[in-house]
Amino acid sequence: MSNNSITKNVLIYILIASLLISGCAGTVAAQKGTNYLYTYTMTQPKKSDQLIFRDEYVYIQFSFDASAVHFQMQNISEASMSIVWEKVSLSVNKRTYSVRNTSNFYSPEFVSPTPLVIPPLGYIRETMIPRENVYMEKGSWVEKDLFLSNDRGYPRVKKAITGLVGSEVTLSIPIKIGEIMIDYPFTFKVSNVTPLPSNLLPPVKDRPQAPKISGGEVAVANNLVPIFIAAGILGVAIYLLSKEKTPPADL
Repeated sequence: MSNNSITKNVLIYILIASLLISGCAGTVAAQKGTNYLYTYTMTQPKKSDQLIFRDEYVYIQFSFDASAVHFQMQNISEASMSIVWEKVSLSVNKRTYSVRNTSNFYSPEFVSPTPLVIPPLGYIRETMIPRENVYMEKGSWVEKDLFLSNDRGYPRVKKAITGLVGSEVTLSIPIKIGEIMIDYPFTFKVSNVTPLPSNLLPPVKDRPQAPKISGGEVAVANNLVPIFIAAGILGVAIYLLSKEKTPPADL
């Protein structure tokens, strides 16, 4: 085989490699393994599989996704009320956190959630997540789940996830009602952990809109690096192939 043929074959391999790099650039972050869905039961202040609590002041219904706790609370008293957000806490298996809510969910510098007065018969809908579980990474907002939600295909992780039945999430929500303050403690237990079929994705998370950030281009740039590398390889290969077609001039 001539040197020219060998060179052409090598360059063809380079072209194929460059196409593979650019084609894989958007798929390297794909998550492998099985996703899991957690089901919760309220055990305190009273048992409720529907995660509903009511007394003479408030009517509250809770729900969970992988990372956060959602609730709708209605004021059924005759006085205005508000949640004392700076004293709200959320605990996962006894580890206690301050929380973010919809007003400061994506705040780079943590500040206490904005208080809101709820008039009689008024209601609010809120989302709570541990303060440390939302953070900026490479120009994108990242959330950490309350519990492991994907086994990545490892049997040990699968065993650990299925063993989380019975784990607890607790909330302490102080509410100012008129001139009095009542601390509402809630305890939820993981009652079931269900593996999702491979053709089903986890439920979509309901989140406030993330603000635009000056460093948002970083994540895009990281995704484009393999494409730029591939383009560079492709350009060099095309140039060298074109040179092969032009015989050197006689001296």
